[in-house]
Amino acid sequence: MSDEAALLLRVSVFALVAGAVYWFLSYEALGTVALLLLGVGPGFAGLFIIWHRRGEGAQGGSLPETLRRFAGLPEADPPGPKSLEDQDLAVLPLPSIWPFAASFGLAMVGSGLIFGLWLVILGLGVALYSGWGWVAAIMRENRYGHIQPTDQGQAEEPEAAARRP
Repeated sequence: MSDEAALLLRVSVFALVAGAVYWFLSYEALGTVALLLLGVGPGFAGLFIIWHRRGEGAQGGSLPETLRRFAGLPEADPPGPKSLEDQDLAVLPLPSIWPFAASFGLAMVGSGLIFGLWLVILGLGVALYSGWGWVAAIMRENRYGHIQPTDQGQAEEPEAAARRP
């Protein structure tokens, strides 16, 4: 099963269950029919993708693999290297409040489009200031380097070893 078919089947199952629950809670026909049609359409498309791929000779996969894809779970991580010394590892940036502040400012801008120009101006100010702070934090981290682990048993620099008595 492909990821596309699994997504369509998940939407279908959700809409069919929501349609049934909606019917028993409201007994309203139009909303129930709309939800059931929302379930039938993607379900038909997902089953068509599965049928078409099997017609092309693609392997269906094992049952656990099919269930994993249907549930939307990611694949298992491959085993890591035995020794990390010869690997080029990326360094994650330090945690910061600036991304949250930038998203808060942009949310204020969006709300300001509904409630008034004063909120747009305030939101733009918050978003621009937090964007500046975010870039400044990244530049500061790049300028002064990253934290080096001390438990790796790194060798001393030659100058420090020569100054020792």
